[in-house]
Amino acid sequence: MEKTWSKNRHRKNITTHTFRHSHISLLAELGIPLTAIMDRVGHSDSKTTLEIYSHVTQKMVSDISSKLEKIKL
Repeated sequence: MEKTWSKNRHRKNITTHTFRHSHISLLAELGIPLTAIMDRVGHSDSKTTLEIYSHVTQKMVSDISSKLEKIKL
């Protein structure tokens, strides 16, 4: 978190809520089940977690591409 804060300290709009969004996206990136993420952050509705907090990361896009390349047709 300190590294992220240092890297982005020039941004005035970074709040603790920014870290909440990042945390949830990173958990998803790690493949943590949605129900476990919801429990961790106190969401009772998956719509909140998926539509508001979870973001597609560059690593997710890369992982999809590399997995698709491994499919043998």
